[in-house]
Amino acid sequence: MNNMSANQEEIDMMLTQMGADVTSLHGIISFIRFNLDQTELFYVYNINAKNQYFLQMVKPYPAAAGVFSKSQAMVQYIKNDIKQFINASNSNVFQEFIAVNQNLYDSIQTIKDVFMTYNVPKDKMLEIKEKAGEISAVLDEIKNTSSVL
Repeated sequence: MNNMSANQEEIDMMLTQMGADVTSLHGIISFIRFNLDQTELFYVYNINAKNQYFLQMVKPYPAAAGVFSKSQAMVQYIKNDIKQFINASNSNVFQEFIAVNQNLYDSIQTIKDVFMTYNVPKDKMLEIKEKAGEISAVLDEIKNTSSVL
């Protein structure tokens, strides 16, 4: 057994102890699934050639979680994420939150596809930038005026 496989087995065991259903493929990639009431959290991670851990959330919406140099940091990130999802699921706008994140992910993919496929006029790119700025401004307003869960 090589060092990467041993590290992955240790991580998978810790995540299983947290309640995850973990599936590993040949010591290359692991799939992590948590069922929280009506929400499924699904993550994928792999250990790269630099012995770093690349983590992505797949469900309830796709999002890169980051690259971690230590397995404990990645597991802690997942623990914190679960805690936040459990807390946020009590919100009366939780399903809208999920839908908005999925929509934003789809929009990011569409922006990339349009930009890579078409000669986008500068005024249209500036319009997209302005709309993204408007979303950021609304989020900043919420952070500055709303109470913490």
